[in-house]
Amino acid sequence: MNPRDELARQVTRARRAWQRTEGDPAARKEMGRTAVRRARKKVTAWRHGVRTTVALPAAEIPDGPVERPDLRVAVILDPFSEMAFRYEWDQVLITPYGWRAELEARRPALLFVESAWQGNRGAWRLAMSTERGPSAELVELVAWCREQGIPTVFWNKEDPPNYDRFIETARLFDQVFTVDADKIPTYVADLGHEKVGLLPFAAQPRIHNPVQRGPGRVREVAFAGTYFADKHPERREQMDVLLGAALEHDLEIWSRQQGDDPRYRFPARFARRIVGSLPYEQMLSAYTAYKVFLNVNSVTESPTMGARRLFELSAAQTAILSGPAASIEPFFGDTITVATEPEAARRDLKVLLEQDAYRDRLALRAHRRVFDEHLYRHRVDTVLASTGVAAREPDRSLSAVVATMRPHELERVAANLARQRHTDRELVLVTHGFEAPAGLVERWRDEHGLEAVTVVPAEGGLTLGACMNLGVAAASGRYVTKMDDDNYYGPGYLQDLVRAFDYTDAAVVGKWAHHVHLAATDATVLRFAHAEHRYTRLVQGGTIMTARDTLADIPFRDMPRAVDTTFLEAVHEAGGRVYSADRFEYVSRRAASTEGHTWGIGDLELLSRSSQLLFYGDPTAHVTV
Repeated sequence: MNPRDELARQVTRARRAWQRTEGDPAARKEMGRTAVRRARKKVTAWRHGVRTTVALPAAEIPDGPVERPDLRVAVILDPFSEMAFRYEWDQVLITPYGWRAELEARRPALLFVESAWQGNRGAWRLAMSTERGPSAELVELVAWCREQGIPTVFWNKEDPPNYDRFIETARLFDQVFTVDADKIPTYVADLGHEKVGLLPFAAQPRIHNPVQRGPGRVREVAFAGTYFADKHPERREQMDVLLGAALEHDLEIWSRQQGDDPRYRFPARFARRIVGSLPYEQMLSAYTAYKVFLNVNSVTESPTMGARRLFELSAAQTAILSGPAASIEPFFGDTITVATEPEAARRDLKVLLEQDAYRDRLALRAHRRVFDEHLYRHRVDTVLASTGVAAREPDRSLSAVVATMRPHELERVAANLARQRHTDRELVLVTHGFEAPAGLVERWRDEHGLEAVTVVPAEGGLTLGACMNLGVAAASGRYVTKMDDDNYYGPGYLQDLVRAFDYTDAAVVGKWAHHVHLAATDATVLRFAHAEHRYTRLVQGGTIMTARDTLADIPFRDMPRAVDTTFLEAVHEAGGRVYSADRFEYVSRRAASTEGHTWGIGDLELLSRSSQLLFYGDPTAHVTV
């Protein structure tokens, strides 16, 4: 049955079901109007050329962990911010008529209120945005907090267009933040004090991350948002450019407004690409289902006010094609592609869709910028600093354990560690069956800048597993990573992997999708390409990273070979998960002879096992991002 006939059949069934309940109010009450509403929605969709709804799974929303469980904060937030901040502190959602009892029962260290339209799931609806100013309950709440010595902070996320709607509410608070740096002088003048700061949007790694929840990035290009026919002309122009270019590809539009209101109706040529609307939990899955997302901007002149989605998509390592806005370059540099003209948009989108390596490298760089500076953890640090509370850096200390029986590879080991951007690191070098050269530690400090090096001698008769355990025993970092002496580790290798602990619940992170260089033929091979950003059974042994506490519970087995696989199997048996990150920043080098490898497999055999020959030549530049 074709979609049109199926739609007609469903409409007929719904109409007949409704007619059968005529004269029976109780039955109609029980039945409700659900079926008819669904049918009418589908009829409306069909009339406007809407395609079949695309099925996307809802993202798993984790309960935690909470970054600062000892910091209790009372909040009034809209849904997106409520979800984003809940992982940063012990969050108390207060109500207009019960706040006093709620705060006396759970006294907060801070009151944090944003420019909310609904506020705590509708409890504070219109409490701060009407022409009458803030509600009496909100005024009383802020005054009580001040009497109790509880700092109060207001964040206007609706600047600049809604400055006037929230300025009277802002007057109540000790500290005011805005998303628009250009509005800070106006606030200072209107409020009569200088306790005004910048607090841009951000990403929350617990929910905005590259973890794949479905088949992968099998869909091409998406736009999610609203079409405004009666306002935001620059936004409409950007939509015409970007969506027009995307019509040449498999564009799918997720519309926030489903209905016949002409103010929000997409033009006919775009309406045919509407596939439905998504709740936020499913939108999080959509972030990692598409190769490219389109973005347009209602605010184009502010240097700091930009779309919240730019931070979220970048954290998810999703490539973005955007219309212009002054805020993009300061936050993202050149990691977001910006197009202003139709021809440039067509060219840029074609490249992003067809050139996987280009697209994925760009998305990884954007991801790093967000994780460096634009997480909600960073925003909370800013808020706390305004109240005199010092920021608390998370413990990312890392011990790289390298067990080697090849003195000629020592300089490669030093070079691999020295080039890492992750600075909170130490090297634990286990010399298996030989003595380290005299003065090695001092020379590496002077020549490579390696300040923390520990040399652990190991007898030649020990197994690889025993040598690794000696190295772990000498390690002091929160995390331990196993590195090989003959492979290549790019500058972002350690930094990218240790961050995976922020957005996964994995006991072990590493790389199962990875590049291999075959010295015998100078061939570069990509192995297990399907395994990027996924929970897997295995990762490549030279990329294993885990908490030192995990290794205390599950040490390496005292065995000469299969040490890595045996360890990973033990992690699974203990209930732990293993996560495979991206394919970049690492190369497993296979010598012409298999004699020096713990895995004695030939090149042709390796090529026959989930491998793709990419090119001939040195892969260093290709994998380094």
